[in-house]
Amino acid sequence: MTPLDNCVIYQIYPMSFQDSNGDGMGDIHGICQRLDYLAELGVDMLWLTPVYCSPKRDNGYDVADYRHIDPAFGTLTDMEQLIAKAAERGMGIMMDIVANHTSTEHEWFVRAQAGDASYQAYYVFRDKAFVDAHPVQSIFGGNGWQYVPALDSYYLHNFDVSQADLDWDNPAVRAEMAEVINFWLAKGIKGFRFDVIDMVSKEWSPLAMSNGPRLHDYIRELNGASFGNKGIITVGETWGADLAHMQHYSNPNGSEFSMVFNFEHLGLGQDKWSSHFDPLTFKRAMARHQQGLHGRGWNSLFLGNHDLPRAVSRFGDDRPEWRELSAKQWALVLHMMQGTPFIYQGEELGMTNRHWQTDELRDVEAIHYCASQAELDPAELSRRIDAIGRDNARTPMQWDASRHAGFSTAAPWIAVNENHVEINAAGQLARTNSLFHHYRQLIALRKAHPVIRHGDFELLDGDDPQRISYRRRWRDPATGKTHTLLLLANLTAGTLPMPHIDMVERGATLLMGNYPDAPTTHFAPYQATVWLMLA
Repeated sequence: MTPLDNCVIYQIYPMSFQDSNGDGMGDIHGICQRLDYLAELGVDMLWLTPVYCSPKRDNGYDVADYRHIDPAFGTLTDMEQLIAKAAERGMGIMMDIVANHTSTEHEWFVRAQAGDASYQAYYVFRDKAFVDAHPVQSIFGGNGWQYVPALDSYYLHNFDVSQADLDWDNPAVRAEMAEVINFWLAKGIKGFRFDVIDMVSKEWSPLAMSNGPRLHDYIRELNGASFGNKGIITVGETWGADLAHMQHYSNPNGSEFSMVFNFEHLGLGQDKWSSHFDPLTFKRAMARHQQGLHGRGWNSLFLGNHDLPRAVSRFGDDRPEWRELSAKQWALVLHMMQGTPFIYQGEELGMTNRHWQTDELRDVEAIHYCASQAELDPAELSRRIDAIGRDNARTPMQWDASRHAGFSTAAPWIAVNENHVEINAAGQLARTNSLFHHYRQLIALRKAHPVIRHGDFELLDGDDPQRISYRRRWRDPATGKTHTLLLLANLTAGTLPMPHIDMVERGATLLMGNYPDAPTTHFAPYQATVWLMLA
């Protein structure tokens, strides 16, 4: 497999990637049909969000069986074929491990409800006195405790009521999870993404649903019992991780994970629904992580995923005249940093958010949110759903300009973005200066230049909300030469002077930019350029 420092990972949301059988929902055969497209892009690994058996109350993150593929996606044989066909093209498959909770339809929970005390111990069941003393608010809204009359007991669900939290303080639960991972390792899986892994250790006094006292102990135990020392790439989803936790998670000794997803740079705050992107928050968070993990851990680099708005709509400018330029800019800003880049499906095309009608929503979180906001102005509620709702990321992949965007021959399970007529893979593959080919070039640059993979990081304009400028340096141990990478970018829709343009030395190589012409002292709207200098 590609080494971690060279690896670029592409995230697939299988329900929305490619439908092969005309039922309106993506499937594993559909992914197989598009492997050549992904190989042309140049990525090394494909992360699949859950394809396990599931009632899909939370689109697969409510797992009913970790060892079987949901019939809507295909069969275990189909999955084995995908693993093999991807490997033929030099790509590994990363599975999504939902370790904090299971569906209430999972056999473990069914047995627990039926009175089996050993399986009740797999979950966080508590009596009324404990529940009254430890109130928990579900992330999806409402009470996080659900009463089971037959047991006269409550179970914890930090997400939907159908997603019962597992009790990782029980060694049997940790052993079960190690066995699940080993099952998939035996199938040839090369990577794992761990959903909300920072929630597997909880604390009751003071009350905290993440980052509990045994968190790192449990991860190290899982590492030793399953994926550790096998060349497997792992990433943990950690919404609440600070830099110290990130250093533990991604310790270069390999005792925990390869890296984690940290979300500080997104600027979502305490209430994502009312949040707005803040360039200063982004720059300062990324600088802190780039510097704090250099030599002491490893970064994941991402702008979007299945839970976030489309990258160009959140970070850039998705108006038609600026969409592609600003998407290219933000790709440059991100991909010239140290870490493992993650590309969410459609990001390489500049897919955007869309306007939603309430009856079009499919995301359980958005549906709960709408139901809870009766007093909010309807126009503001609509704006929030359009800006931050998770369904934005889950619209079908836009393959071409046909009726259902080439995703399916039937009406898809979720609305297609109307702009697929202008924004689609077929059009971008045919155009050499497209965003797709921009991403191809970025991936090739990472593999060609060690300064991108190993250089240090210096933010040059931490207090400037209109620009982002940074410098990276790496000394070649073989030649003694210092490689310097300089990135300058104008984050606005207006022309701006670029204060650090004088740092471009005579003889510098212009590695890449998003305008055809070399930059001047004044950068055009959303212009970004990166240079390489040797000394």
